[in-house]
Amino acid sequence: MTDDTISLPDAAHRLGVPLRVLRHAMRAGTIPAPAHLTATSALPAGWLREAEAAIEAAPHALRRTTKQKVPPFARYEGTSAWRKYTVRVREYRHFLASDTARQHP
Repeated sequence: MTDDTISLPDAAHRLGVPLRVLRHAMRAGTIPAPAHLTATSALPAGWLREAEAAIEAAPHALRRTTKQKVPPFARYEGTSAWRKYTVRVREYRHFLASDTARQHP
């Protein structure tokens, strides 16, 4: 690589985030993406300055939600696993009740 380019893993390291988070932000459009984004993209040095400016303008641009919208056990509703694990069913119902309570004060 030349001095005026930067690799995608190096850019993620300089921004202080994992590579997957940087890729997700580019795909979501929260930070500018280069014209041709591949696994071995060489990003121009000016791109890093643009990305840093976008992050300063929107501090949550590189954050992903950590809350899972649906508990993983919910996909088994109506199956034998749903009938077998009553504790998980109870926890799922408690989750739904608490989620409904938060949405409707």
